[in-house]
Amino acid sequence: MLLKYLILLSALQPILRCSTSNRNNVCTTFRDYYNPDGNKNCYYDPDTTLEIPAIIQKYANALEIHKVITNDGYILTLFRIPRTNPKGVILLHHSIATHSQIYLWQGNQSLAITLWRNGFDVWLANQRGTSYSDKHVTLSIHDFRYWNFYIQEMGLYDVSAEIKLIREKTNGRKVIFFGHSLGSAIGLVYSSLKVEEAKNYLKSMILLAPPCYFEHVTSVIILFKHFVPVLEAFTNTLRMGSPLIILPFLLPISRVILRLFPAVLFVVSVFTWAFCGYTPAETDPTFFNYDAAIYGNNFSWKTIIHFLQLATLNHRFQMYDYGKERNMKIYGEEIPPLYPIGKISVPTLIVSSDNDSLITQQELSSEAKVHGHWKLSRLNHLDYHIGLHRKEIFMNDLLTFLNNL
Repeated sequence: MLLKYLILLSALQPILRCSTSNRNNVCTTFRDYYNPDGNKNCYYDPDTTLEIPAIIQKYANALEIHKVITNDGYILTLFRIPRTNPKGVILLHHSIATHSQIYLWQGNQSLAITLWRNGFDVWLANQRGTSYSDKHVTLSIHDFRYWNFYIQEMGLYDVSAEIKLIREKTNGRKVIFFGHSLGSAIGLVYSSLKVEEAKNYLKSMILLAPPCYFEHVTSVIILFKHFVPVLEAFTNTLRMGSPLIILPFLLPISRVILRLFPAVLFVVSVFTWAFCGYTPAETDPTFFNYDAAIYGNNFSWKTIIHFLQLATLNHRFQMYDYGKERNMKIYGEEIPPLYPIGKISVPTLIVSSDNDSLITQQELSSEAKVHGHWKLSRLNHLDYHIGLHRKEIFMNDLLTFLNNL
């Protein structure tokens, strides 16, 4: 038996080495991924496997790591790229199934490094449950109870704890909140449920593609709204709080599979179009490489179920629906209450794109509509980070806006 195992292991070694060696791992076209070695259109990018602290140190040579405990016991990690006498202090909140690395994907051209290079004190949040914020004072991520959260807890507890820590470390400076997708929804929850705190602590909010109302959503994800009861029963029966908790064990295997079957890389881009918007002109094969194509991070099933619940409603950005009986016990009424986003008083900029199939509409108060609504084109829900022309379409104007803020 041992001999068979050793023979099998020796046979797999060449394949396993291909996922960890310094072989070319990024190509400029999908076709080149079929033959990356010795290909002039392919190269080795060490950043694809670096951890966040290493990326920040490489491009900024300045890093602070901070921990904060929320009121409900979650231990969060924030990365800071500090700047002396900054133009402003900005907190970046990421989208679902990611962590703060999404703001560092492009290395020296990434949003986080670009903001820091332009004089901002940059803080990167990692939402509860992600691999950098997966600790709790009493619970383990393997406990089903650990995953009993959605945007409500992240808005009420996470953002509040993060903002207070940042103000403590920056001598009470007001913070610019920047959120993408789930991060934007979290910002809306925080600023609508903690109106006075947000007004006193935030200088402004920049909300990128915030998901609130789903009438105009064309993403295939809308098809899953019909399976909310099944999904709830599935997660409760299996006591599985997160769909990606086994991802760290799958990554090495996935990288081997991608080397053996490069066509999967193009399939991933097709899935991205289906979920985020059809933008082939913005698709950059360098971002669908052997390492990034299987990128993902933990999130709670409850968060997904909540968004799917919203997709079944007609223009209601409301709290989690537990069913009539539990709603009465929790909220005192059968229908979950709406988030009072009309009460938000923080000056807010909304950014959306007509090619984003997950785009939704927002209704803010006149006090919050100070900066208006940027309606962009050509970018899908993810292209703000990986689109070929993201700088020309979005980032350059964002820097101008921030410099004038």
